[in-house]
Amino acid sequence: MSESEPETATGAPESEGSWTGRFVALFTPVFAVFAGWVAGVIGQHVPGAHLDETQLTTFMVAATTAFFGAGWKWLQGWQQHERMVAEGNAAPVKSTHRRNPPTRRGQ
Repeated sequence: MSESEPETATGAPESEGSWTGRFVALFTPVFAVFAGWVAGVIGQHVPGAHLDETQLTTFMVAATTAFFGAGWKWLQGWQQHERMVAEGNAAPVKSTHRRNPPTRRGQ
């Protein structure tokens, strides 16, 4: 074990236990498609926005791409955070180790 890995009471290195990154990775495509759909609805129903079929498709693709880009950038930062936690340079959002194990009543 290297010096840069902090140890917990169990002796294992500290790691990230949050599911946030998994949810973002799973739902980014779903919300990206939803963003494209919303862009299409806005392009069709907003007064003064007279978009032909090509412009509407371009607007939908741009909204979907923007959402994918934002999700990708967030996941990139999350991976950097997980690396920093593994190296001991940052505290985890949710630890995989219990700091205070529960005690049994009556003891």
